[in-house]
Amino acid sequence: MAKRRMSEKKRRMYRRRRIAAALLAVLFLLVCAGLVWGVGAGIRALRRGDGGQGASTSAQQTTKTESKDKDKQKKDAGKKRSSGAPDCDKGDLALELAAPDPSTGVGGSIDFTVTIRHKGTGSCLVDGSDGGRVLVITSGQDTVWRSDACPVGARTLLMATGDKDVQTITWHADRSQESCQPDQKLPRVKAGSYQAKLVLKADSNVVSQPVPVMVQ
Repeated sequence: MAKRRMSEKKRRMYRRRRIAAALLAVLFLLVCAGLVWGVGAGIRALRRGDGGQGASTSAQQTTKTESKDKDKQKKDAGKKRSSGAPDCDKGDLALELAAPDPSTGVGGSIDFTVTIRHKGTGSCLVDGSDGGRVLVITSGQDTVWRSDACPVGARTLLMATGDKDVQTITWHADRSQESCQPDQKLPRVKAGSYQAKLVLKADSNVVSQPVPVMVQ
């Protein structure tokens, strides 16, 4: 059987179809490549966005931490405002002083137990530091030593009925100077009898019973 020959017109049509199909295939591949690249770029952008957000969150946390530190430093100053409690006065507090071992040698020391007791009916604020309730050592009319001779940071206490604060103050049998000096640089007192008392610096009417001590 004789092979049927295709006309030149049909051959040209088939070639055009093959070229068109090849172009469509190339175009399809280009579109797929563009989609893959776009997805990858989007993922990278999202990752960069998360990193920025994490850095921002870290910065916010750092700012919050610094703010808390500043608030902590101002705790004593702001406690009265936050609690709304007034300062304690003589109707609220009683000061108590004791010396378990009331004698020492020249150059020795005596430990005092100091107590702030709330005897009132409402809450109030008091400075319970060695500069707030002050231990005073005297000899006759002569003030020998004070626990507030050197600057002392406030120790604010919010006290209510029945509360008490007990601390220890040590006197190294020395004499305070006009300027603040460490104990090892203060002159020692001579042998003799002395008297100790506790005074509320904010209200001199709040005072403990006197306690006699002896330096031998």
